[in-house]
Amino acid sequence: MLLTKHEGESFHNQTIYISGQAFIRCTFVGCTLVLREAIYHMEGCSFERCNWHIDRVLMWGNAESIREIKTLVTMVEQALEQHLAQQQANSTTPTS
Repeated sequence: MLLTKHEGESFHNQTIYISGQAFIRCTFVGCTLVLREAIYHMEGCSFERCNWHIDRVLMWGNAESIREIKTLVTMVEQALEQHLAQQQANSTTPTS
């Protein structure tokens, strides 16, 4: 399957359908990201205040689909941790 490539792009307050696309070093701010059954690729992306809509069938006995969901959850967790660390850094930085 040929993926539509997005590299270094920024998306703000949009609904983005991830399936069938490749996102490389893209930034998503305030977006709704929709993932369905198709193939996708994400690499080095950042997420801020994004909501995820995941419509995915996990077939019994298909370990690959479980790994894909775990990878996605890890990516979302990392984005949240980065956001919280940035918020904490901003709240402890003195203002002039």
